[in-house]
Amino acid sequence: MQYFLTSFLFQTRVLKSDFARYNLGEDDDGEDLEQDDNGWKIIQTDVFRFPPFKNLFCAILGVGSQFLALATGILMMALLGMFNVHRHGAINSAAIVLYAFTSCISGYVAANMYRKMGGDTWVWNINLTSFLFAGPFFLVWAVVNSVAWGYGATQALPWTTVVMLMALWMFIGYPLTVIGGIFGKNWATGFDAPCRTKNIQREIPSVPLYRSSYAHCVVGGFLPFR
Repeated sequence: MQYFLTSFLFQTRVLKSDFARYNLGEDDDGEDLEQDDNGWKIIQTDVFRFPPFKNLFCAILGVGSQFLALATGILMMALLGMFNVHRHGAINSAAIVLYAFTSCISGYVAANMYRKMGGDTWVWNINLTSFLFAGPFFLVWAVVNSVAWGYGATQALPWTTVVMLMALWMFIGYPLTVIGGIFGKNWATGFDAPCRTKNIQREIPSVPLYRSSYAHCVVGGFLPFR
């Protein structure tokens, strides 16, 4: 643990010195610093460039923040002994309720970052944030639950529970996402990057097929089965 903290502090100090050097010592073209840099430092002027799909990027960021808050809440409730070991599904029920009530976090984070990046269609951003996880999850779950109904499995949820879950999202989850998005849009400030971003995007050379992102996805998918 001591070695980890030492290395983390060293890397933090190096990053701070690099940011100070890039912000103060770089000219308009930034070519004087690039001659001595290598690795990730070569693209330091492109790291904080706005992505081409800002709407989707901010929606993913908002949903990720929501799930981080959801996981933190579940862990805190478990540490406080709020779950009974004899009640199966208590954690699942708590997760569903917390997901609905933490929707304001996703709306706030997504709309705030989208506004900082200069986005205008914040209404579509809020809708995408609300449906990004709930939509695909509900479709997959509906198919699985319908198959369980067809086979008469006891794990299938009754239609009353399905209606209750839909009402929970429609009357609590979605409105809280809209409210959080409105606050995030109104409280958004300018995007303050720790280092400068060049106007001209740096050209990234092409890589061989075995080093492409598709090859990494295929190889990474086989690793859990080893």
